[in-house]
Amino acid sequence: MWKCLSSTARRSLRGHTWRSLAAVLPAALPIALLAVTPGPPAEAATVHFHPAEEGGAAPQTTGLTGTKVLGWGLNAPDFMAVVGSDLFVANSNGKSVTELTTSTGALVRVISSSSYEFSGPGAMALVGTDLFVANYYGNSVTELNTSTGALVRVISGSSYKFDDPLAMALAGTDLFVANYGAGSGGSVTEFSTSTGALVRVISSSSYEFDGPRAAGVDGTDLFVTNSSGDSVTELTASTGALVRIISGSSYKFDYPDAIAVDGTDLFVTNSSGDSVTELTASTGALVRIISGSSYKFDYPDAIAVDGTDLFVTNSSGDSVTE
Repeated sequence: MWKCLSSTARRSLRGHTWRSLAAVLPAALPIALLAVTPGPPAEAATVHFHPAEEGGAAPQTTGLTGTKVLGWGLNAPDFMAVVGSDLFVANSNGKSVTELTTSTGALVRVISSSSYEFSGPGAMALVGTDLFVANYYGNSVTELNTSTGALVRVISGSSYKFDDPLAMALAGTDLFVANYGAGSGGSVTEFSTSTGALVRVISSSSYEFDGPRAAGVDGTDLFVTNSSGDSVTELTASTGALVRIISGSSYKFDYPDAIAVDGTDLFVTNSSGDSVTELTASTGALVRIISGSSYKFDYPDAIAVDGTDLFVTNSSGDSVTE
């Protein structure tokens, strides 16, 4: 979607999620957004993917060798998670999750029924053999068994205060859900992955949550990007206590979107600033601002660390910067 808009138009729309924009933009515009919600290094990577074309066309090979367009009833596929030899895809418009074999692209199953309560399924987190799926529209989290696709439980209720759950991060045995909270500022819900029981809801003016879009864990702390507040909130995962608010002109946060942790440093993409801010995770101190024409950043909104290198997707530039 963003590549169909001018840079001026894209920046004027900051603060909206792609779902909120769907109500005001022409339906004919293709959606082409990419964002990453990183988990701990030991967990499977989770990718936020809005393809340029939707629908359930039969699988076909493109002109690029080894590249496939997979159908299988995919409908606005929104997130992906690799579990063993299979790929799980959340279909935000299809109220379902599609499971494919990564080696062949063959369909394993389409997981959907009213009992799963999928409604705008998006962010995913793998914990052991179970997959947790956040339902953006349903304000809930669905837990399912990855080996069978069977429903484990649906985690919901007013006590959880889910409000447009957009990202998730695992710390120990608890899952933290960043609630974008369109119109309400945002919050973080923490619950036990073993029972689904609520641990706490983290929200108050001191945290300065403002449109949380991504979450990442580094050791004992949780980092949450505030896309509308141009800041990052750091809190202690074990207690939910505030550590610090990382902000200021020197960081050059400009619609901070995706986040990645490499064990020492924290990397944050600035979608409207066409840059990446690197800071020390332990202190919040600025390391550097990565920007310049040579990087060809163009609405960077996804990021991943691979040991030595950093990969950033440019949704408006149709490219990846390494």
